Amino acid sequence: MSNYIASTEWIPADGLTLEPNAIAAIKSEENILVVAGPGAGKTELLAQKAGYLFSTNKCPTPKKILAISFKKDSAENLKERIEKRYGKKYGRRFTSLTYDAFAKRMLDQFFMALAEGNRPSAEYSIGDNAEIRKAFFECGFQNDENMREYDLDKLFDAKLASVTLPIQNSNLIERVWNKLLNGSENISPSLTFKMISLLTTYIFQSNDFLKNSLRETYSHVFLDEFQDTTDIQYNLVQTCFQSSRSIITAVGDNKQRIMVWAGARQTVFEDFQKDFSASRIELLMNHRSAPRIVELQKMMYEVLSENPVNIETSARWEQDAGEIELLLTNNDDDESEYISLDIFRQIQNGIKPRDICILVKQTPNNYVSKIIEKLKDNEVRARIEIEYQDLLKESITNLLISFIKLSINRQSPDEREYVMDTIINLKGIGESTFETKYSTEQRNLSSILDEVCERLKSVDSRVDLKNILSNILSYFDVQKLKAMNPTYTQGSFFDRLVERVEELLWNEYEQVSNWDKAIENFVGENSVSIMTIHKSKGLEYEAIYFVGLEDGAFWNFKNQPEEDRRAFFVAISRAKEFLTFSFCKHRSSTRISYQSHNNINEFFELLQQPGNAKVIDLTN
Repeated sequence: MSNYIASTEWIPADGLTLEPNAIAAIKSEENILVVAGPGAGKTELLAQKAGYLFSTNKCPTPKKILAISFKKDSAENLKERIEKRYGKKYGRRFTSLTYDAFAKRMLDQFFMALAEGNRPSAEYSIGDNAEIRKAFFECGFQNDENMREYDLDKLFDAKLASVTLPIQNSNLIERVWNKLLNGSENISPSLTFKMISLLTTYIFQSNDFLKNSLRETYSHVFLDEFQDTTDIQYNLVQTCFQSSRSIITAVGDNKQRIMVWAGARQTVFEDFQKDFSASRIELLMNHRSAPRIVELQKMMYEVLSENPVNIETSARWEQDAGEIELLLTNNDDDESEYISLDIFRQIQNGIKPRDICILVKQTPNNYVSKIIEKLKDNEVRARIEIEYQDLLKESITNLLISFIKLSINRQSPDEREYVMDTIINLKGIGESTFETKYSTEQRNLSSILDEVCERLKSVDSRVDLKNILSNILSYFDVQKLKAMNPTYTQGSFFDRLVERVEELLWNEYEQVSNWDKAIENFVGENSVSIMTIHKSKGLEYEAIYFVGLEDGAFWNFKNQPEEDRRAFFVAISRAKEFLTFSFCKHRSSTRISYQSHNNINEFFELLQQPGNAKVIDLTN
């Protein structure tokens, strides 16, 4: 007897109530573009749609759903929601990847379909700038301007992405491609992610059999954070799925398109609607932010040339909920004093440190060093997330941390499930042998957990921790772990990740001499987060402090006003209830100490409109 339900009987998982437009998007059987502002629940919509398609058999076995996201954490978050709500059965039929990971998976799987002259070595590394530079200079590139390595790397990345396949080896760029594809006596094979996407696109352009196989595999395709899609990524999706029977759902928000500097296609919404005959659905709810903060966001619509939309807020908020402040100070000593005391007050009122975020436009160290020190005086931890954010997204990091937590506390259900799922996947435990093999692996796991727990008690040095991590990896089999993630097989990437986990975890343990506390600190449970606006996309916090609302931070505003306005919009849309902006006349750690707000005065005019923000003026 079938376990599927009729479309009319389906209801959202976990008792969630969705707005009518969201239900329409979930049940749509045509290509659609879902335009959804901040806090509208874009990821939630895709997770619910996957559940709908599986439970109603609209995505019939053995077909799958492919979800492609711009950011790695978005891809993983979506996958986790599916498995949590609908179990591993459906999770195995839901492929969630970034554009880069999807392109790489396809290239690694089908690279033999390329003709020999356009086929990369199976041993290629990812984006080795040193090898790329050597290839350019070996092929005759002249660096007349004596550019810095950083600028050269940007130039070479752009040049490598400009090639048209198949390569003929007839000009400098094509000769460089040839060296990077195959390597030479002095150069190891190395590909950028843009090169990988171009090669993958060419595979499907030139091989209808593979393209049709891909289309038959995935009955539905989700495109998350669609506003940040680049030309190369859009061409890949277009090649793979245009005019196919696969149903495409693209989700995004033009107001949050802040990746133009990275090549985001500015007309991607219009192009998608035209090329894929897609209809447009707009979500009208903001489930995240308090009404006063939502009102500020709505005032930005006209500035961003967006049609005004009657955004509704959650019923959980009082009508006048939300606090917005504009802090004006003479120097960063006064600024750090005010912000650190305000953050301390928020924590005293019950907000957890991890629910507070300090945002900057760029170069966090130039804006927050004094705030970090002042917070430390009040025994509040704060850290710049740049070195942690990407590391904590890695599956090997999660596995090592979960394993150590489980060794310390066997009653950790989430960690046990994560570790056992990894074992099941690595050992290839199927349904037919599940009971006997599962029991055996449980016993083996218990033994190694006991050993790790005892060794953790006597750790005296980083070398001891290194040996413990090595034993954990050996238990799982390093080669099998690498095989689960294609990027881990490239060069020394995997080893560098493990070494970084070891280094940062040891740093935390040295400070507290307690493994539970060290792990909490490592994953950021007890810290106020500090990050750039770009790194904050997709995240939300109870309280946001934007430090440096100044011309010096928005130094390129005159050349890219639209992108900087969207960056400002993203900043104000991360906050749930509390939002503070700070302007400092004299900033001691920036290249130009005297700050102004002449170029970005429109932001100040917006905040200073009656009823928008409370102005805290400490300059008098």
